[in-house]
Amino acid sequence: MGAYISYIYLFIKNRLATNNINMKKYLLSFILLTLPFLSSWAQQIQNVQAHAEKNKVIITYDLITSNQEQKFNVELRSSINNFTTALKEVEGEVGPDQSAGIGKTITWHALREQGNFSGSVSFEVTAEITYSPLLVTNPTKGSKAKIGKSLDVQWQGGDRGRNLKMAILQGTTTINEVQNVGSSGSYIWPVPKTLAKGDNYQVKLFDPTKPKDAAMSAQFQLKKTSVIVYIIPGVLAAGAAAYFLMSGDGGGEGPVDCTTNPTHPDCVTVIDDLATPPPPPSGGN
Repeated sequence: MGAYISYIYLFIKNRLATNNINMKKYLLSFILLTLPFLSSWAQQIQNVQAHAEKNKVIITYDLITSNQEQKFNVELRSSINNFTTALKEVEGEVGPDQSAGIGKTITWHALREQGNFSGSVSFEVTAEITYSPLLVTNPTKGSKAKIGKSLDVQWQGGDRGRNLKMAILQGTTTINEVQNVGSSGSYIWPVPKTLAKGDNYQVKLFDPTKPKDAAMSAQFQLKKTSVIVYIIPGVLAAGAAAYFLMSGDGGGEGPVDCTTNPTHPDCVTVIDDLATPPPPPSGGN
């Protein structure tokens, strides 16, 4: 997860007093900065504004996202404590489970939290994604995995830090389950050798506490692992020799005199072409 941050610099010329608060005269200026967030959905904080009302500061902002199902944890920090912790005396559209929207409002009760104060203060508004709908990004449509090998299952979204469960479906039938694939967005699945090859496999990811929010991958194919057989030429030659010896090519003529007929098939010795050649038959030239 990541965060979008907007900075509001509010320069207050009046003193915050415990009794009569008068903040009608103030100098207000903004600087809006947005930090990048790596995601398939774009979101940002826009149109940040602030003004003082007696002992309060009203901050409005727009939280824009392309996926309206996302949830955010919105916090307000200030330079008073060097942005180390979020301000506590706040209300409105701040805190966990905030949705995107236009004209969202945070009210900071300055006097209640800070007491007497004089000088300038800068505010920091953060919106961190805490939930996005699950989206399986791998396997993709038409991709292939090999039985007995591994498949890198990848996804985005889900509740932050909550472990997910994975099921493998062939058609509508669950044929394999993994009880815990973590929450990192990636899981290396060893494809069982017991599975059959086919074209209609899918990955199903879901939070066990929210099974209805499951995400399905595109259909992918399971293939058998290829077996490569190396054939040594010498082995073929030896096989050919065995064939000749078993079939016999004497034609029923009886024993052949290899001294006088060394080229007869019964007299030819087929050897491994990788071995050292034997000496010629006795009596040969």
